[in-house]
Amino acid sequence: MEYKYKNHPFCKRLKKLILSAAAVQGLSNGQIAAGIGIPAARLSDYKAGRMLPSISTLEYFADYFGVSTDYLLGREGYELEDKK
Repeated sequence: MEYKYKNHPFCKRLKKLILSAAAVQGLSNGQIAAGIGIPAARLSDYKAGRMLPSISTLEYFADYFGVSTDYLLGREGYELEDKK
């Protein structure tokens, strides 16, 4: 089955960020979903392209991964610098 948003930049970049978090920090999808504050099933929906997040949820993703919302939406290619 082909999902409507499968090729949306958000889905592609989300997959990349999740793979990176899993490789670098050893986080599971469930841990990432809990950290963002969404159910694990919803994270799967976003990754598969079944749906896109609301604006407020998009902000949670950006905060969790330390990237901009524009990056997640494919509007820029740069991650935000760490705020220290």
